[in-house]
Amino acid sequence: MMKLVKAGRFVTIVASLLVAAGSIGEAFAVGEAKFDVRYKGIAHDALYDICFNQNTGIAVGVAGTMFATDDGGKDWRPGTPVTQSALLSVDCNASWPIAVGQSGTVLISRDGKWQVATSGTDARLLSVSVNNAGLAFAVGGFGTVLKSADGGQTWEPIAFDWQALLGDVLEPHFYDVEVSEAGVVTIAGEFELLMRSSDGGDTWEIMHKGDSSIFAIELNDDGSGYAVGQEGRVLRTADGGNTWDAVSVDTNANLLDVLTDREGTVHITGIRTLLQSLDSGKSWTAIDAGDITSRWYQALGLSDDGNVFLAGHSGRVVQIK
Repeated sequence: MMKLVKAGRFVTIVASLLVAAGSIGEAFAVGEAKFDVRYKGIAHDALYDICFNQNTGIAVGVAGTMFATDDGGKDWRPGTPVTQSALLSVDCNASWPIAVGQSGTVLISRDGKWQVATSGTDARLLSVSVNNAGLAFAVGGFGTVLKSADGGQTWEPIAFDWQALLGDVLEPHFYDVEVSEAGVVTIAGEFELLMRSSDGGDTWEIMHKGDSSIFAIELNDDGSGYAVGQEGRVLRTADGGNTWDAVSVDTNANLLDVLTDREGTVHITGIRTLLQSLDSGKSWTAIDAGDITSRWYQALGLSDDGNVFLAGHSGRVVQIK
């Protein structure tokens, strides 16, 4: 979900969160796969998203939880919450991170401190994405799509004619959004919708729809991409999202995030599930034991030095080695 860019002022933002050491250095292995537990919270501390910009990173979660690292994910430290609302998504793609969550919560920082921005909605915001030009989109429940042209400081809603688009008046929930550096916006959600705008949200085209729900998407610079969702649903594209094909995986678990690392390994995390592919999604291996199948890891993140991290249940941040 998250992409890497140059850091700049972002380092100052992370520094304001670093208040106490949080690395515990536990390790476990599942077959040939090795994992290091880099942070472990208490039982009710769920983390919902994680992102990196160079080797600085942020994880967000329940009740305004924020953890931060400035050493590529080796040590994580909790920060003081700015809100009591759950933070459900964070994007570090620009020099100023943006986090969104329950009740229309939007947090941004350009000066080393997190501040609340007015979203104009009380809808649950489930995903946010911003590019270096400051074009940002946030999506959420009941067809909510918000646009910002100033890096998240101000927002405007985008209205859809669902009867014209879908032949139905139902407003689909949207679960993920990606904004490219070229300004192409892709959103994913209920009814297996994958929608795209190439003009900043003025017009939209439906690239794919079906009977399931898509919870996360990843679109890469080489045109490859993945969409994952309900009951083991996996889609793959090789042409930048113009067409999508179903991929068979041996699970019925809800799949929550997808990430391709620098070696080309594709990782998918879900409810008590971790899948990996070494051949561009043609075949998949399930990491099927231990900590992975006893917990719920919601998000994947990639640090600048190429390390992959999981974040989720019990406030845990785990590095895949």
